[in-house]
Amino acid sequence: MRYYRTQGLLFLIPIVIIIGIFYGMIVWDFVVAFTGWQGLQATWKFVGGYHFIRLFSSTRFWVNIGNNLRWLVFFIVPTVLVGFILAYFLHNLGRGEKILWQIFLFPMALSFIITGVLWAWMYDPSSGLINSLLRAIGVNTSQLGWIALPSSAIYCMIIAGFWQYLGFALVIYLGAIKGIPYEMVEAAKVDGASHFTVLFRVIFPNVGHATLICTTMLAITTVKVFDLVWVMTRGGPGVSTEVLPYLMYRLTFDSRDIGMGAATSIVILALSAIMVIPYSLWALKKWVRV
Repeated sequence: MRYYRTQGLLFLIPIVIIIGIFYGMIVWDFVVAFTGWQGLQATWKFVGGYHFIRLFSSTRFWVNIGNNLRWLVFFIVPTVLVGFILAYFLHNLGRGEKILWQIFLFPMALSFIITGVLWAWMYDPSSGLINSLLRAIGVNTSQLGWIALPSSAIYCMIIAGFWQYLGFALVIYLGAIKGIPYEMVEAAKVDGASHFTVLFRVIFPNVGHATLICTTMLAITTVKVFDLVWVMTRGGPGVSTEVLPYLMYRLTFDSRDIGMGAATSIVILALSAIMVIPYSLWALKKWVRV
């Protein structure tokens, strides 16, 4: 038995090393955030919370926070709601279910880079697919700039993210709905409940775990979204579509303000923890009960 334990510990060594490196980088990031490091030459002069004060007093930072909040609301709510409704109807569809959920899930196989390039082309005001189709049916598209307009650019990007992650929510909810006792749904239908009542008064309360998984994972996605911003708008027009990960990149690699970039990453880490910890606590309680 001792021999097998020794073997198990040996197999764990690579994982422990990787995790140690990961947490070591987080500690290193905290250290850099409190130093005056600028440029390529490391400067370990302690400056306290100077970078955080600069960050929180910056209008650009709060624009980024606002954009992340827009992602949080306008990306998560439609994705979860539409994914749940589609899962319900696909569950009752029969043979076509497997084909359709695979079609919806396909965009998840694409990277955000490919999605960004695809949707940036579709949104192109002059030669994009959307405006071309609208012109073909006689719609004046001179005012439809899509990602070229500060007022609509971020929502156009959110639609691209919704398209890519809808299949994820669909599959999670589909699996959860299949786990609901069939007798419960049939009893509601026998009592005269409509599809709407069955959907939101019977099924939805019983797939709370799926909702928690979807909202948590999608929330983490909104906090670390970078690829779509980089490919589609580069944060523009102006800074109207910038989000915190993109701001961190610009501060670190364009402005060479390493301390400010590290401080921004700490803020991102804190926001991610706020979203991950509740789900982790819920999961641990569920496993302990099992």
